Amino acid sequence: MAEIDKYFELVDKMDEIDKLGSGSGRSIIFPTTGPYTVDIELQKILKSHCYLLLYNLIESSIRNGIMAIHDAIAIEQLTYQELHPKIQKLWLLNDLSKSFRDATIKKETIADNLQEALQVVVDNTVVTLDPNNIPISGNLDVQTIKSLMEMYGVFGPLPFSEKIIHPVLNFVVKIRCDLAHGNVSFSEASNQILWSKLLEEKEKIVRYLEQVLQNIENYIDNHRYKT
Repeated sequence: MAEIDKYFELVDKMDEIDKLGSGSGRSIIFPTTGPYTVDIELQKILKSHCYLLLYNLIESSIRNGIMAIHDAIAIEQLTYQELHPKIQKLWLLNDLSKSFRDATIKKETIADNLQEALQVVVDNTVVTLDPNNIPISGNLDVQTIKSLMEMYGVFGPLPFSEKIIHPVLNFVVKIRCDLAHGNVSFSEASNQILWSKLLEEKEKIVRYLEQVLQNIENYIDNHRYKT
């Protein structure tokens, strides 16, 4: 967050440069190279990068929050019987679902996988959750975050209703995907929202993520991943 704040502060200063100028940009004096004109196109490119930074904040926050749950389970060395039914289901999905989804897998292989999973349960073997199976793939909108939290059994208050935060996060995801796939240029992306509006929405995103992480922390502190 501190890194993002620094970048937003820079872009905000660049925005002030244009307001002081005539619309075509204004020069910044560098110690070694002298004046450099910050034109409107450069300002747009800088602003568009804000969407990439915000999406990175969203995804890294949620991913690391879920990994903290995995770490807590690993530290306690829990067996299948000791896990909450939601976590039991997650483990089974991660370990067995590929066997049943892939039509090319032989029946013997499916039987072997089932036997191995059942043996873990019967022998009270410690269960681990693979972080590579966290279902996050570059489109982490409000609905996906909500589904992830429900999947793990994480609940708690949120600072905004879904009606308010849904369009905010979804727009960041949309712009991020458009930029990542080359559907729009950086200059075009910045035209889709006012700078003052983006500043407001950044604060909403931060408050939302802080509360989601607080809910995860409460979940871990209260060992809600256990049966």
